Amino acid sequence: MKTKELLFGACLCMFTACNMPEKGMDVDVYEALDYCDAQVQRTLTELKAAEGTIDYSMMPRNIMDSLNTWHCRKATKDEWCSGFWPGVLWYDYEYTGKATIKEEAEKFTEPLKFLSQIPAYDHDLGFLIFCSYGNGYRLTHNPEYKQVILDTADSLATLFRPRVGTILSWPRNIEMFGGHNTIMDNMINLEMLFWAAKNGGNPYLADIAVSHADKTMKYQFRPDYTSYHVAVYGTRTGVGYLWIYSSLQGNIRSTISGFCTESNRCIFRKIAGRLCALLGF
Repeated sequence: MKTKELLFGACLCMFTACNMPEKGMDVDVYEALDYCDAQVQRTLTELKAAEGTIDYSMMPRNIMDSLNTWHCRKATKDEWCSGFWPGVLWYDYEYTGKATIKEEAEKFTEPLKFLSQIPAYDHDLGFLIFCSYGNGYRLTHNPEYKQVILDTADSLATLFRPRVGTILSWPRNIEMFGGHNTIMDNMINLEMLFWAAKNGGNPYLADIAVSHADKTMKYQFRPDYTSYHVAVYGTRTGVGYLWIYSSLQGNIRSTISGFCTESNRCIFRKIAGRLCALLGF
């Protein structure tokens, strides 16, 4: 059986198991999407409520514990969640066809354009730009959106180290980790590289994506196919170290976002890692 078929089967089993409705309970997809649209409208109203206008550079990120209002963060090079909200708006526009939602999606997408015009800060460019400009181009075919994606893909490619074979995730943390670091979340960014290679960009971008995936498969998975969060590679040999840095436990095979090394208590990071890996591969 082909790898693609195996991955499809795994994804199907995962989502079926996680979302199986109770016996006799019907799932109304349109009702769920209508609910999402209502929440989008509610969010836009809330964002406008304070000053009467919306600051489109401030992205709703999360709702803090015990609160019922959005915590927003400015779209900056180091705010990795900034592309998600524009992406939500594009999906809502795709479902509803509302011109007002399209207009909001365009306005929230625009503040991310600068990421295509500066040196890559880190690996997050894929989901910052492809969630926002990627969905925008898919639905509007705006040539400006396409160029932003292609320019950003070229920028992301500058973080690739051929001798290592992976994309450097956090340039700012090379000294802290002691070398070329690659995190599992980086797999999500490969989609933009493949897309760019097929849509007018440098074909080499696809080679980068394949190399990154192959190296990640070799060094960043446990025997049970769960994944480590951070891998550190020797820049001269390209060989993955036998340890993976942990801010909690030192230079041992570990996971920076969890609380353990091999223990099943690392449930959150194991689940998150699997999702990033499944989406990427």
